[in-house]
Formats: sequence, C-alpha cells, structure tokens
Amino acid sequence: MIKKILIIDDDKLVGLTLQKLFKKNENYITKYVINGKQGICEVENNPPHLVLLDFQLPDMNGFQILKRIKQIDESIIVIMITSFGEVRKAVTAIKLGAYDFFTKPFDKEEIIKVAQNALKVINTSENQEIDIQKMMGNSEALQNMLKFIKRVSKTDISVFLEGETGTGKELFSRMIHKSSNRSEFPFITVDCGSIPETLFESELFGHKKGAFTGAMNDKKGKFELANKGTLFLDEINSLPLSMQPKFLRALQEKEIQRLGDENPIKIDIRIIAASNKNIYEDVRTEKFREDLFYRIHEFKIDLPTLNERKTDIPVIANFFLQEITKQYDRKINAFSGDAMNLLLNYPWPGNIRELKNVIKSAVLLTDSDIIEPDHLILKNIRTSDTEDLLLENFTAKAEIKIIKRALKKANNNKSDAAGFLGISRSQFYKKLEKFKIS
Repeated sequence: MIKKILIIDDDKLVGLTLQKLFKKNENYITKYVINGKQGICEVENNPPHLVLLDFQLPDMNGFQILKRIKQIDESIIVIMITSFGEVRKAVTAIKLGAYDFFTKPFDKEEIIKVAQNALKVINTSENQEIDIQKMMGNSEALQNMLKFIKRVSKTDISVFLEGETGTGKELFSRMIHKSSNRSEFPFITVDCGSIPETLFESELFGHKKGAFTGAMNDKKGKFELANKGTLFLDEINSLPLSMQPKFLRALQEKEIQRLGDENPIKIDIRIIAASNKNIYEDVRTEKFREDLFYRIHEFKIDLPTLNERKTDIPVIANFFLQEITKQYDRKINAFSGDAMNLLLNYPWPGNIRELKNVIKSAVLLTDSDIIEPDHLILKNIRTSDTEDLLLENFTAKAEIKIIKRALKKANNNKSDAAGFLGISRSQFYKKLEKFKIS
C-alpha cells in the first residue's frame, strides 16, 4: 500500500532534501509545505500516514502543530526535527505523542530507517484483521458473532456494536469494513467521547475558512473524509443532543454542509456505531433521539466478553505470547499448566486488552522459558492499597530488568537496545532517564 508522507519545514533545503530522499521509493508519496498552517490544512484535507515536523516554524511551534495533528487523527505518526540543543523540547514532544525525533544535521540513512520502522506500525495495524483471525479461537459465542459479521459485511446496513471495554469494537468494525464492498475506500474513526461539544460540528462536517475565529483554512470533516467508505463512531451515546438533529439529517439526506458554507456536499458512507454503555436508557430519558437510534441500530451485534469465551483463552494467550516474545526477543515457549489454569479461572474485567497486558508483564518478569503463576499480575488477587503500590514497584523493577538485559545484548549500544525492545530511541532514552539507568 502506498504511504503518504508530509514534510513541514521552513528550511527549503531540508524540506526538498527529505522530499527527494523519500521520492526514491515508489511506495511513498511525499508533500512538502513550509509552515504550520499549511501543514495542518494538509492533514485535515488529505491525511498523511507520517509527518516529518520541524520544531521551529515561522507561524507556530512544534508542540501546537503536534497537538493539532493528534486531535485530527491520533493514528498519524509524527517524527520531530529539531535543532541542536533542543533535545529537551523533543522529549516533551514524545510525551505529547511524537514517535521519535532527529536533530539537525541528521543522517539521511538513519532518518529513512526510522521512518520505515514507523510505517511498519501502520502495516501491522492494517494486517491486524488477518492476525486477529488466527488467534480468535472457536468458542460458540465467538463463532455466532463472526457469522453475524460475515452476514452483514456485504450490505450497506448500519451496524451497532455493543460490548464492554476491551472486547474489540474498533477491531471488529474494521473486519466488517475490510470484508465489505467499500474496503478500498477510507475507514474513518470518531471517538465521540473525546470531542468537546463546541468542536463536534466542525469535526464531523468540516468548516469553511473564516467560519469562526481560528478557522484559517477550509477543513474536511469526518463525514467527507469517509466518503465511499465506512465511518465508525465509538461511544456514540456521547454525541451531544444539540448535534443529533444535524447528524440524523446527514444520514437521511446523504449530504452535509460544512460550517459556514451554504453549498451541500453529497456523501455516500456506511455507518458503524458502538457503545459500552446502556444507550437504551439514554433513549428512554431522551438524552439520545429515538429516531437517530433506530437509524444507526439497523443491525445489532453483541460482542462477547472474554469471560463468555473461556475456551478461547489458550489460543489467544499463546498467540500473544508468540507476538510479545518476538517483540522483546525472548525465548519463552509456553505457559505452565498452573499458569494456564489461573488464566482460565480469572474473570477478565478488562477483556482481551487486559489479557494482552498481563502476558506482556509476564514476559518481562520471567527468566525461564515457561510462564509460571508467579509471573501473572492479576488485579483481583490484590488485597490492599499497599499491595497496589508494591505491585507498581515490582512492575518497574521488571521493566528495569528487561532494559538492562537489552543493553547487555546490544553491547551497550542504546539504538540497538531500543530496537530489541521494539521502541524508538527517544522512548528508550526517556526510560533510561526515568529509571536512572546509566
């Protein structure tokens, strides 16, 4: 798949050099702009996979642009480019969501390598639907759900996914999209719970330049970006009541209007909505419009909890074990019988997401080739606040242990050690500083 790279740098020599570097690879499409406003406009209207962002720009600083990019689309990968002596600012940028950073002058081969590694994250995400099918298991609850997904995928009917946190709502919505006739077109996600009410209209429908204070450029909304594809609306019950009539009208009329624009824009999208709360109560208490509810609730799929598909746990756990040991370059072959029994008898309030985190911690903790019960950190075996604090310290010690092991394997080469751990150099340096590892 072709990857789009956006370069934002007011130094034309740097910008054109980077553009020339990436143009050598036919799998990349590059765009170069010279200031923050142009960069944000490009991200809003033609979202890239990767942004190379200079920290010092004439109109905005890197923090402002990085925050805005992440607000537009959290999945966009950002690599900061800083001047010598700005490493502290770069570390702050990492905390705000940047993937990595480079200081000028930079090594051309190294920046290409890091960009390629960053884009592998996207490839992993895009192939996640395939991987997840390998580790799903064969429980009756899961197979019933997959039958519904297969049945509904080829239609344009609106789908409502209902399930607890951690059951994989976005993952299964992507499966529906990938199996649909719209699979070659965009899959756009909207986390309704994270958008301030005042920004909903602009985020969903876009705006024209000058529509309000701060609207410096035209902006496409999520509906327009998803045209011909699928729009996934997570936590749909968080959609403000004031926005619901316009939302319903867009679905009924199949057209939208950008904020500040009188001209309608035709749209053709498939809606998948999800909620982990009881939306029926919101409908009953008139916090959510009944007519909109029925529009997005044409076909409901209940996502089973991990507790309802216990027979799948060995398959899922072993899949995660293989994935995580490969990531951390560990040789761990299996779970002991007692460890697997513990996994099978735990209620998993955090579902699949919690299971993966527990296995990741276990991989960090063990020195043997077998996961034992003592390596499994499970929430419901804690008995006091004091134990929670001790457990946090224990987890920190495990992280220190694996970092030192990676350094030893890399002969103290920090870049190689970061690679063994599957994290960026900047993230690795941040951990060294956090744990005071020299």
